Amino acid sequence: MPGITGIISKYSRGNEEVKLNIMLNCMLHEPFYTHGTYFNSEMGFFIGYVSLEESFADCMPIFNEKRDLALFLTGECYVDSHIIDDLKHRGHGFNAGNASFLIHLYEEQGEEFFKNLNGWCNGIILDLKKARAVLFNDCYGIRRIYYYESDDAFFFSSEAKSLLKIFPSLRELDPRGVGEYLTYDSVLENRTYFPKIFLLPPGSAWEFTHGNLKKKKHFDSSVLENQPILNQDQFLEELAATFVRILPRYFTGKSIGMSLTGGLDTRMIMSCRNPAPGELPCYTFGGAYRDILDVRIAPQVAKACGQTHQTLRMYDNKFLSEYPYHVQRSIYVTDGIESVDKADAIHFNKLARQVAPIRMTGKYGSQVLKRVFGFKDRSPYAQLINDDFKDYLIMAKVTCSEIKRGHDLSFLLFNEIPWWWNGFVASESSQVTVRSPYLDNDFVKVLYQAPSKATDFGTEFQLGFIRKAKPQLMLIPTTGTHGGGYSPIISKLLKNFLNFLIIADKVYIRERLPYSMTHWVGRIDHLVSPLHADRLIMGFTDFRRYRVWFRDQLSAFLKETLLSSRTFNRPYWNRNYLERVVNDHTSGRGTYLREIRKVLQVEMIHRVLIEDT
Repeated sequence: MPGITGIISKYSRGNEEVKLNIMLNCMLHEPFYTHGTYFNSEMGFFIGYVSLEESFADCMPIFNEKRDLALFLTGECYVDSHIIDDLKHRGHGFNAGNASFLIHLYEEQGEEFFKNLNGWCNGIILDLKKARAVLFNDCYGIRRIYYYESDDAFFFSSEAKSLLKIFPSLRELDPRGVGEYLTYDSVLENRTYFPKIFLLPPGSAWEFTHGNLKKKKHFDSSVLENQPILNQDQFLEELAATFVRILPRYFTGKSIGMSLTGGLDTRMIMSCRNPAPGELPCYTFGGAYRDILDVRIAPQVAKACGQTHQTLRMYDNKFLSEYPYHVQRSIYVTDGIESVDKADAIHFNKLARQVAPIRMTGKYGSQVLKRVFGFKDRSPYAQLINDDFKDYLIMAKVTCSEIKRGHDLSFLLFNEIPWWWNGFVASESSQVTVRSPYLDNDFVKVLYQAPSKATDFGTEFQLGFIRKAKPQLMLIPTTGTHGGGYSPIISKLLKNFLNFLIIADKVYIRERLPYSMTHWVGRIDHLVSPLHADRLIMGFTDFRRYRVWFRDQLSAFLKETLLSSRTFNRPYWNRNYLERVVNDHTSGRGTYLREIRKVLQVEMIHRVLIEDT
């Protein structure tokens, strides 16, 4: 995927260029990537870079006028136009349509440059006059930098497989990391699946001088946490004004497509924009089973805003017939952090690229405004785990309890989002430039000033914002059962009906249900499946139906993969219980979606990234 890779050597062994090219080749997944290398063997700098064609970072290497500073970047940085204008007034020459202004901003701001980074980005700056390099990322660390330190060099890459390729000794899974994944669906504390490969922590600016490393941070969340608290009215007013002010930053550049849903996060964006008719093409992801609520509602929003809309579909039968290819590719491209039940993400974003290379989303809006936390204990049934491995799941819970002692919003922003929500960003960014205004520095700064009683302000804030900015959008219902412009009686009936559909769908597709319902729902559904009764009320909220797919269309693939000697011989599983899980699920005698998802994820990581490299 787009990113950077490199070697910073303490002393040259003469094979760095060969190694770098091998590392770089591991990142070239699409024909529309541009790439290149930069070597300075005298200073020990060997850098490779990959970009989406004509994207913000497709201008590397980026030099200043004296060519004694060089920048290599992943992602985007968002600034207001007056900052660009100021750089021009200071005599700097650059293309304002790409990242070339950033090296001049670094010249002017020095170390403050890193504190002012606004966007999902990372990069490395080479100071050729001082023989110094600074490897940095934004305060969230959403775009990953994997690294490995040997005795004679520091190796880094946006993709772990680059390091695995040149160091066979790194090709092993960390039991602690596997235990954390099995418990929380992610590895914690900036560690990875691989015991000797780590992640650059969020808010880093690591300095290398003559091969010596000084680990520095440019960001401290306590600065945000200790701001003065606003009263309710001040807070809501400031939050709305800030959103209006920052949103134009995210609509610069060339062709942009709006990834539109039926929810409030994207509608809030649409209410604040007034593009010319057809200027902002809109689309929604959907399946072939039935049009989900997003697909039914989003076209109405696009039409009300004078924009075109299309549904980008996944045709279930075709996708499932090719599922082994898609899941292996997803694991490979994302280094195993995208879930096996989201293996369609690359496919959907490939379709999105045909609409526009930049994908505007409402990503993380519900998380920061409504505190929608996805990070929670999702342990499989204990019987699945080998007795000798259970301590690693216990260790994961102890680690998590220590991490979560701080500020809730800080945990969400600087732990949950880069660890738990990162799979989508990795897969999506392999195809398109993904944007969202909801993690803008200025917007997040105001969120920390919320009064303590405003913990559930998000929905009402968004409804009020939309009502004021573009009231006609409130005449269209949302997937959250708001809006619609109906009479109170009709509105209540519709809301109850939508809630029923949402609950019914969740019962049908959810991994776990309370009161021992998990297996009973699966058994009953299997018995009545020939009648296709599910088509009456199912499939309105999600087009992914992996509980059924793993039972029916993918059952042969599951049995071949999970009931093989390779899988049975892993140190994590109770072989007898794993056999029962697969056979009971594929026969309809039980529901083991969570267990199958997790075993398949770990097995695919072993096969794709470790054994079949």
